[in-house]
Amino acid sequence: MTEVRVWGADAGDFVGGRLIWSALNSLRPARSVPPTVVDLRDLLLVRPYALAAIAGLGCLAQRRARLVLPLTQDSRDYVVRSGLLEFFECPEAVGLAASPRIVPVRQLLKPSSTFADEMASAWEREFGGLPVGLRGRLADHLDEVIRNALSHAESPIGCVVAGTVYPASRLIELCVLDMGQTIRGHLTKNPMHARVRTDHDAIVLATVEGVTGTPPGQVNRLGEPNSGVGLYELRQYCESGGGDLTIVSGDSITTFRAGGEPAHGHFAGGLPGSLVNARFLVW
Repeated sequence: MTEVRVWGADAGDFVGGRLIWSALNSLRPARSVPPTVVDLRDLLLVRPYALAAIAGLGCLAQRRARLVLPLTQDSRDYVVRSGLLEFFECPEAVGLAASPRIVPVRQLLKPSSTFADEMASAWEREFGGLPVGLRGRLADHLDEVIRNALSHAESPIGCVVAGTVYPASRLIELCVLDMGQTIRGHLTKNPMHARVRTDHDAIVLATVEGVTGTPPGQVNRLGEPNSGVGLYELRQYCESGGGDLTIVSGDSITTFRAGGEPAHGHFAGGLPGSLVNARFLVW
């Protein structure tokens, strides 16, 4: 039996730390040896990136691992409402009403705009409407990131998408996780970017307009040419909206915010793939 224990609480952000590192650190070994048990007994506050990571463990285990629910009732309710039970066996679970602030975690094997539409619907249920044009912009940016993950990552699980709306702060947070190759692994397949040596440099380069790992004249895994604008446009959108964009890939954690240089952190465990986490304010 291979047991993975995910514990702790979200009390910070990717720049300041105090994250649920146990969720992120569990992904690399799980790609080689999928868990049979995922223990969440000591899990407390959870953000979308941690939900995506836990769902990723379930995907790697082909949804056959047993899930142990958190001990606290609030955390237990949140996990159930988030849709994580779809990725595991969990005999102790009981059905609870869906939360309007939580769009269930989804595994996507092909491009789809469903998740973006559901996020927009969750926001509308909370506030009775969306700012003009938000639904289209949200769908376009999220769809592009999902398409990038599915076409470039060579991920055995496709991608996992999670999102939450925080009404009090008027914040939307979205996360897309894949378990394929790193951004650097993809970019260096293009001779134009073959000299990129670090994961941090690759992440920064990937947010520049027109940069892609697909060599000129070729198409991606979906049979499409690449424009190289997905992460660039998402970065611009998050920064202009008072939010931030964090990309975790390989041994690098890089956060983009308006008015400064990208914040760089080292991820000692390393992520075999990429995690894109976007937060932006809605006014």
